[in-house]
Amino acid sequence: MKKYLLSAIIVLLAVAGMAQNNCYWVFFTDKNNTQFDPYTYFDNKAIERYQQCGADLYDISNYPLNDRYVSTVGGYSSEVYGESRWLNAIGIAATSDNAMLIEQLPFVAKVQEIVTSGTMASVDCRIASQSSAPRNDDSDVNAPADILTDQVKRFGGQYFQEKGIDGKGLRICVMDGGFPGIDTHQAFQHLRDNNQILKTYNFPNKKEDVYGWSSHGTMVLSCIAGINKDGQKMGLATGAEFLLARTEIEPEPFIEEVWWAQGAEWADKNGADIINSSLGYGKDRHWTKDMDGTSYVAKAAQKAAEKGILICNSAGNEGDDGRWMTIITPADAENVLTVGGINANLNNYQHVGFSSYGPTADKRLKPNVVAFGMADVADPDGDYTYAAGTSFSSPLTAGFAACAWQTKRDLTALQMKAEIEKSADLYPYFDYAYGYGVPQAAYFTGDLKPAERSFTLVQEKDGVKIVVPEILENKDVFINVEGADGVLLGYYKVTPTAEGIKLNNKDFGQGKKLNVSYNGFYDSCPISGMGGDINLLANKRNSQNGTFKKVSGEGWMDSYYFQYDYNLFTDVWNGFNRHLAFGRRHYFGKTYKIGFGWSLDWNHFVAKNSLGVNDRKTIMRQMQFRAELLQRIAIRRIGVNWDLGAYGGVNITRRVELRDKVTFLDDHDQAVSPAPYDENVSTYLTGCRAMNRFEYGATTKLSYTFLNAINLGVYARYRLSDIITKQDGFIGDPTHQPSPWSFGIEFEIMP
Repeated sequence: MKKYLLSAIIVLLAVAGMAQNNCYWVFFTDKNNTQFDPYTYFDNKAIERYQQCGADLYDISNYPLNDRYVSTVGGYSSEVYGESRWLNAIGIAATSDNAMLIEQLPFVAKVQEIVTSGTMASVDCRIASQSSAPRNDDSDVNAPADILTDQVKRFGGQYFQEKGIDGKGLRICVMDGGFPGIDTHQAFQHLRDNNQILKTYNFPNKKEDVYGWSSHGTMVLSCIAGINKDGQKMGLATGAEFLLARTEIEPEPFIEEVWWAQGAEWADKNGADIINSSLGYGKDRHWTKDMDGTSYVAKAAQKAAEKGILICNSAGNEGDDGRWMTIITPADAENVLTVGGINANLNNYQHVGFSSYGPTADKRLKPNVVAFGMADVADPDGDYTYAAGTSFSSPLTAGFAACAWQTKRDLTALQMKAEIEKSADLYPYFDYAYGYGVPQAAYFTGDLKPAERSFTLVQEKDGVKIVVPEILENKDVFINVEGADGVLLGYYKVTPTAEGIKLNNKDFGQGKKLNVSYNGFYDSCPISGMGGDINLLANKRNSQNGTFKKVSGEGWMDSYYFQYDYNLFTDVWNGFNRHLAFGRRHYFGKTYKIGFGWSLDWNHFVAKNSLGVNDRKTIMRQMQFRAELLQRIAIRRIGVNWDLGAYGGVNITRRVELRDKVTFLDDHDQAVSPAPYDENVSTYLTGCRAMNRFEYGATTKLSYTFLNAINLGVYARYRLSDIITKQDGFIGDPTHQPSPWSFGIEFEIMP
């Protein structure tokens, strides 16, 4: 029986993750025999946008896919999830064998797996409390009648408000996981009254209804165009038109990148000027080296930008995850306006810890700008709450962008992106935490005043000194060191002092340029320093420095674990026989992981009776060195992991303890001095030949992840080998083995 069970375990380990359907992009070689009429396909507003930005309505990317190609591939697939005209591809589910057959078809250019199994996108909504956001009563930025919340005051939104600029004439597509309550919530009453929600589509369910599912989209839309119960604007674009697309589901599978691409094409077709995507795909599916704008979802975003659409995308919420920290795709696309997060404070300018850092893997500037990463949002239940995440800094910026574009409708999307960057309050200074800073409405309304000189850069023999004549409260100096290729070698911000900030030549490393910004004023100077490490930057930088974040050996993850479990009862052996282990594991993979590990184990078995030796209590002890192979499926959105593995071990020590009525035994194991029964009097037999030196079996575990670093789980172990290999007077009949089953807990930490 055991040999069959062992065979089954080996087969499971070999084929798990291989037999199930995987998700693939299937790319076609051409669009032969297809026809296309843009004037019947596109909304009139889309046609106007194409003409304004000079895009070709008859570009081959707009043509439909070849129906014969689609149906042929569909025959090899368990499901066709969707088509992308722009990529000339379809998203399918298929077995790996069928994927290989599809790749051999003459009209198939390539088959690209999206991921090996289900995973989650970075749609992180961190609810801070169930109350309104704290107000900043001492703000020096106040809109008339105080009808703006702080999150839009931070953009200088009062300048738009004073001139009646509310995004009218712009059309915004919001792609998200659902929009419950938008058809009933007070915050969106003005949108319903004025018929500003033009179209909706639910890509996972292939229907128009989007008013359900994840509350994330409801919160996001409120940051673009919501009005709270006090009549305050939660977002600036209350006059814009909207397209609502559901492209995400919970728990989120691997096909969302297909739906994202479809959603962008749907937005293009229906005349969107702006797409807000508080979505992204990072550590669950990709490596940081892949964040270079080459993912297929990033290519779809690039295509949308080429067709005149401005895309605002969240930078991601991985800034405090030491294994990732960087931005997510499609935020890595060159022409996407990537938005990071800062603390919700009108005075203190501080990067919020969870906001992902740039640059891209190929060293391009990201994020482009920042906004509040904590916001007042509409709750689908009809109330309001406070939430955190770059999921909200992006829509706040999308609403700003609609108003900014309203003031300069002759600009293309790419020109508008550049103008938004120039409007930011740190521009032309930049770094990988803040980008160019927070965009400002005054730039677009003509109310922006030139910044006055707030510091002086003094070249000295051994370095540069930043002299600040007037120290302003809550104002920090932003400093970066730029290399010859434009890539930052380091950056930080520091509170100025009356003595000034001294930077020595040796502190600049191989830097060529020093850039400084303080209270809106920017200056720079060349660096004459030679060699050395960036000591000052490295020592004084805080968590805002995203330059030095890459993880060596990316893809591998280490963990340490502790196990404690008990055996089941048998007719001879007590239950609750203990097993204790400390070990280390190494994993490789994202959602589907494979791994190996080793541990030191201690086993303790106690017999119910004397096992054939009169009046003796028999205890077996082992110390074992164990190795294991395992695979893990991580459902990251709900934090659950399932492990299946096999292990083998060598018993370093094997000891039998006989607690009995004798205090001594002679050479023939005969009692020589009777004594009353005493639990503390024992005889030890070491190196017992009746105990197996080797052990092997299978394990499975279900665990939950806390804080991205701790797994707590319950597990089961099935031992396939025997503990007792031959009959022994002190141990007993080898047919009476301790139970092969044991159950316990495991604590695992991933430092």
